[in-house]
Amino acid sequence: MTDADTSQPETAASAVVPAYHLLLDARERTIATRAVRLLISDEAHHPEIRKIAREVLSELEREPPPGEQLTVPLSPPGMKITHTAVKLLLDDLRREQADEQRTLRAILDKLPDEHAIRAILIE
Repeated sequence: MTDADTSQPETAASAVVPAYHLLLDARERTIATRAVRLLISDEAHHPEIRKIAREVLSELEREPPPGEQLTVPLSPPGMKITHTAVKLLLDDLRREQADEQRTLRAILDKLPDEHAIRAILIE
């Protein structure tokens, strides 16, 4: 084998595959983006959380193909950050914001359950 042959398996093995793909329509995407931005501003003193949240935010800000939902690839920490951001925004809303609450609940329903999210550790 040549050096080129041995480097290909290492590259394939080191490729990071997202743990989860979150599909969001335009309204869900807008609200999820808002939730993550609020989390970033609230968690300014935690650099690792800010880093992961910014990674999620960059995925949320991508434009989906015309007429399609946005597919957001999430690592386990990205799932936890997204879940936390959406849940915090949901908890902060008032009754007169029922439409936004429904959208936030729809996003949470697309993520793994709360027990799975709690098991994810962010170091």
